[in-house]
Amino acid sequence: MHIHAHKGFIFTYGALLSAICGAILGGFYLLQGWLIEWVWPGSYFRPLFNALWLGIVGTLIYWTQRTTGQLPKSLGLIRADLRHVGTSSYKFVWLQMLIPAIMLTSGTSLGPEATLVSSTVLYGLWITDKMRYLEQHYAKIRSNGFMQLLRVCMTPHRYRTPRPASARHQSLWSPLTAAYLTIGIVCFYLTCKFGGEPSVIVYLGHSKWTATDLVWLLPLVIIGWLTGRFYLKGMVLLRKVLTNRVRSNIGLLIVGAIAIYCATLFAPAINFSGMHNFHLLATTWQSQGIGFLWCQSILKLGLLTICLNTGWLGGDIFPVLFSATAQGIAVAHLLPSVDLVMAIGVIAISMGGTILESPLVAGGVMGVMFLPPNLLPVVITTTGILWLLGRGRQYLRDQFGDQFALLREL
Repeated sequence: MHIHAHKGFIFTYGALLSAICGAILGGFYLLQGWLIEWVWPGSYFRPLFNALWLGIVGTLIYWTQRTTGQLPKSLGLIRADLRHVGTSSYKFVWLQMLIPAIMLTSGTSLGPEATLVSSTVLYGLWITDKMRYLEQHYAKIRSNGFMQLLRVCMTPHRYRTPRPASARHQSLWSPLTAAYLTIGIVCFYLTCKFGGEPSVIVYLGHSKWTATDLVWLLPLVIIGWLTGRFYLKGMVLLRKVLTNRVRSNIGLLIVGAIAIYCATLFAPAINFSGMHNFHLLATTWQSQGIGFLWCQSILKLGLLTICLNTGWLGGDIFPVLFSATAQGIAVAHLLPSVDLVMAIGVIAISMGGTILESPLVAGGVMGVMFLPPNLLPVVITTTGILWLLGRGRQYLRDQFGDQFALLREL
């Protein structure tokens, strides 16, 4: 009975912490959205204000680079910490939600998802470190009375135990981890919902696809894949040019600020997260010309690449899918006999998944948030074909090496 009470208390404590962290992350999402609306009211064409605000935000980014390091903390750095010390420092997790929320108001062509993912991982590590300490010392703590147990539970910066060296090669995932993540996601959703955040589901339209349209499925996937490979190569080349020509952090920040500033004046639709302007793709942009759509898509990817490599950090999932969807609309205009929304979705998933190098992410996000439910079979098939294309390309690369150099360039 005592063991069950002990286990029940620790589980409940972890569930409560997960709920609180989910609500905090929901607060961050509401904050960044509210700040964008507050900083950018009315017309975007405000040359003096834009320059002044970019200067303020750029100074803030430079200060964090010199003091706390990159915010949000990269997943690569977190993984490296886990391998070496069994945990990762979450000392600045509160700050990494405040600073990026301000940073995103600059018009950087990035979204809040990088901060959400990084902070979720750091909060998860903090929760498991706290629970590990409780699990190991529960009997001793409880013997000192309930107030000592309460003190341990209520002190966030103490009473933590990292993963032991013997367990660092094991996966962090377990049924318990999944349960806590689910609790956090639910609380994140409820916080956003009751905080007045508009629905993130923006369907691109209604689809009336038929079996006849499926004749175009494989060609569209290949077109999207080849287009994605081409743009990905271009993004890598742009990154190399930036990092080879500009060596100082402050120089990179200035280059990024200039690019963002030009976008705010002449192409404001490519500023901010793709999610912020996705409604354009579901409405007015579907009647725009092919040249306009291609131009906006390329500019969006260019600004995204510049921002990611000059210190104006953020998430790249929604910006890439925004660009890929604009390309999808352009291609759909060339195929009037094919169901419009189906053609857009297939191109968006195949191009976006190729650039992100994650078909499952592109297919999952597009299928849940932007494509109508009756396209689910097409989404699953497209994602599967794209995954097989990636695996096949990797197999050729591993088996035949330089004999397939031309194919590897695709």
